[in-house]
Amino acid sequence: MKLHTLDIQAFGPFADHQHIDFGDLGDNPLFLIDGATGAGKSSILHAICYALYGETTDEARKDFGMRCDNAAAELLTEVSLEFSIREQHYRITRLPLQIRQAKRGAGVTEQKPVAHLRKILADGAEETLVTKKKTAADEQIKLIIGLSAEQFRQVMVLPQGKFRELLLAKSDARQAILSTLFQTEIYKRIEQLLKDKAINIDREYKKFNEQINESLSEVFVDNNTALAEAISSAEHYKSQLEQQKQAADQSRKASHNQLKSATELEKAFAGKVQKQQALTQHMLAEAENIDKTKQINLVEKAFKITPIWQALKQANIDGEKNQQQLANTTNNLQQLQQSLQQATAKLTLAQQEFSQRDGLLAELNKLQNYLLLNTEFAAIQTNAMQAQQSEKEAQQKLENASKELFEYSMRSEKGQQYVESLQTQITNKAQLQMAQSQGQQQVVALQKQEALQQKITKLKQQVVSLTERFKHAEQQFKLAETNANTIEMHWHSNQAAVLAKTLQQDAPCPVCGSIEHPMPATIAGGLSDVSKQAVDEARTSQNQYLNTQNEADKTLLQAQESLNQHLQQYKQQRAELGDVGKQASTVLAQEIAQITEQLTIALQTEAKIEPAQKKLALMLAKLPPIEQLITNLRQAMPALNSASGAAKAKLSNAEQSLPEQYRNPQNLNNAISLVNDKIVTLDKQLNTAQLNCQQGERNLSAMQAKNEQLSQNQQQLLTRINEQQTLWQKALGESEFANENEFERVIITELELSQLKQQKQQFEQIKNELTSQLNLLTEQLTDKQQPDLAELQKINAEQEALFKQVEQDWAMAQTQLTRLNEVQTKINRLETEQAEHKKQYEIIGTLASAAGGRGKVRVSLERFVLGDLLDSVLAIASKRLNIMSKGQYRLVRQNEGEQKKNVTAGLDLAIDDAYTGKTRPVATLSGGESFIASLALALGLSDVVQQRSGGIQLDTLFIDEGFGSLDQESLQLAIETLIDLQASGRTIGIISHVS
Repeated sequence: MKLHTLDIQAFGPFADHQHIDFGDLGDNPLFLIDGATGAGKSSILHAICYALYGETTDEARKDFGMRCDNAAAELLTEVSLEFSIREQHYRITRLPLQIRQAKRGAGVTEQKPVAHLRKILADGAEETLVTKKKTAADEQIKLIIGLSAEQFRQVMVLPQGKFRELLLAKSDARQAILSTLFQTEIYKRIEQLLKDKAINIDREYKKFNEQINESLSEVFVDNNTALAEAISSAEHYKSQLEQQKQAADQSRKASHNQLKSATELEKAFAGKVQKQQALTQHMLAEAENIDKTKQINLVEKAFKITPIWQALKQANIDGEKNQQQLANTTNNLQQLQQSLQQATAKLTLAQQEFSQRDGLLAELNKLQNYLLLNTEFAAIQTNAMQAQQSEKEAQQKLENASKELFEYSMRSEKGQQYVESLQTQITNKAQLQMAQSQGQQQVVALQKQEALQQKITKLKQQVVSLTERFKHAEQQFKLAETNANTIEMHWHSNQAAVLAKTLQQDAPCPVCGSIEHPMPATIAGGLSDVSKQAVDEARTSQNQYLNTQNEADKTLLQAQESLNQHLQQYKQQRAELGDVGKQASTVLAQEIAQITEQLTIALQTEAKIEPAQKKLALMLAKLPPIEQLITNLRQAMPALNSASGAAKAKLSNAEQSLPEQYRNPQNLNNAISLVNDKIVTLDKQLNTAQLNCQQGERNLSAMQAKNEQLSQNQQQLLTRINEQQTLWQKALGESEFANENEFERVIITELELSQLKQQKQQFEQIKNELTSQLNLLTEQLTDKQQPDLAELQKINAEQEALFKQVEQDWAMAQTQLTRLNEVQTKINRLETEQAEHKKQYEIIGTLASAAGGRGKVRVSLERFVLGDLLDSVLAIASKRLNIMSKGQYRLVRQNEGEQKKNVTAGLDLAIDDAYTGKTRPVATLSGGESFIASLALALGLSDVVQQRSGGIQLDTLFIDEGFGSLDQESLQLAIETLIDLQASGRTIGIISHVS
């Protein structure tokens, strides 16, 4: 990562805006940030770290502590950093939590933390990655740089007073850093995958035992031997029942066949009676069928003369329609004649009015001549008014300027007094700002403490409620468990009683094999309806209550843990606030409100000074121009008076040539428009009247032709009607019908005729079918008697019941035998799979233990890989440390086998002292020795990370102080080491006050 620019505003000791361009230092610089103690050297490093992660290199410096107390109230604390990594440029800007002036009103408000992350493209344009949200920016920065804030402080920054953190870090913390830098998560995943697989195999192995025991319990045996005996007994019992089933089936089929034959004979006798009744009922409609035959004959005769009758009706309809059209046309012809007379009268009137057009044209020519005079008159009148107005304005300006000169002189004196008064009222502003900032921080902290206390109260109530809920769930589970046990016990008892019912004297018991049964089991009173389904439902209910109890227990534990966390936070906040924490936030807020009110007044007063000074300067600057204006106006007045008089004389002459009513251009234009409109109206009236007359004549001619055509059509239709009437009378006289009314009563549609014929045909067909069926049944039932169905049904029912009972007993025996065989097969399969899982666990379990660090030396797979990488880091770091320590020290990794068994080993550091020949802990180094060891370790880590392709780029290093603990020779060696490192392409920043 390379830094390009840093902008700091109202941050730490920097009250104003500061800009740092690291590009001015050149490529791969080794640079020094020097200054007196408290000058703000470390604050530059704080700003870089805060811009990236929202945290400074000093963890104690939080939110309000970042703001400069001497910054202007309207200037927000802000840090912006431009950097590049892997040829990609970025800019991030952050604003911490702070108190700022409200945008409306005179109060203050809390500015929430803001982070804006952008990517700078090749053309200089910026692509926004994160707009405002701080948490989103934090996550993006971790992805871009590859380090968390803590890891950044340990490997890229050696902060003041904290340079020993990486050197003295515990093995776990060092593992987290190295794992991130070298991206060894894959080895951690391998460990977890092996562990998960071993756990799954072990869990499956245990499940096999549970499934085997569960399978044995389902058939009420304890082991495989008992299961084999139960299968043998069930096979013998099933064989006996199968013989009984075959004998009962033969008897059942014989009785069923007898009943079937008798039933068919009974149906035949009943069918004969039914057919006789149906035929008798059908013959009742014989007379109606004869009437339909007569009607069909009449309709067929009427159909012969129907076309002539229909032609006469159509001719009458056509005549009536043409007569109506002729009447309508005659009426329209009269209306058109009246319209033509009216149009002719309007044309005559329009021709008379058109004679006025010549007089109007002469009037228009006269008005247009006045229009030319009006244009010149308007210009003369305008010049006269302008000259008079100029004279008047100059006189008014002279008077106003004299008054303004006097007024500005008086106001300048008062303004000077007002500015001096304001400056005396803001002497205590700095003290009020400091008191306000501290108080607002305390109010925010108190409000957080009070909110936390309210949360604790709610959590306590929640814990009490959840405790009651858990107790209730526990009680319900116990009741459900007791109920399920009772039901299952009764079910087992009833099963024994059911089996006892099948026992026969001198026959072996299917359970114990005894042929004597002195005390067979019986169903307990009131419990005969307990079934396996009831047992399963009771167990399901028990499991549901158990899940409810576990869920309540889990929720209670989470609530208790949350309560403990909030109590710890409250205790920590109370300790941080001290005596201030005893106050109520509202009381402290009132005090701050008073201070804020005083400060607001002071700020308002201060804000008035600069505008007042500017206003005073403006007034003083206006006095000389006003004096000059007065002089110029007095010199110009004689010329303006002369021009005004000449313009008045010219206007008087023009008024005599133009009538007064036409001096106004609007009046003259209105008169011209009025005359023009009259001429256009006359032309339009004459043209419209001529067109209306022509159109009326054309319409009248067309209507007369149509009327003549309809009259001719009417004569033709009358002739056609007479001819059709003659034909109809002749046809009616030759038919069997006495008159037209009798004909119309008979006539029906072809569809209705077809339906009559179909009804007649259906009657004959049904009559023939019933007669034929009745004759056949009579012939079949000759010499036969009706059977006794009731007796035969009784015998068949008895045989069916006997067979069902035997079949049910056989099915139960078959089910029991099948169940026993299935259990035996399932157990054999489970034992085979269990043996296979045991072999797998011997391999996977050993690998998981070794990879997880649970062997002789407690080093996990990831730690083993990181240990090898750390050896590479220490080899490079020891070379530099050996030089800087004048050949005395080397960094080494502690031997895993020498560490305690209960300590996670693999990444702990030690110092090899060449003067004593022994290895000792790094914590025994002095301050100066720790500094050069930390510096060597950081440089070695940077080298190895850079060498690994695809790793994190650590091409920038900051060192804050630490050089003051070195003697001159060690200091020189350290500087030479950094110079050598710079030559390899690194950027190194040193913060120090050492000469």
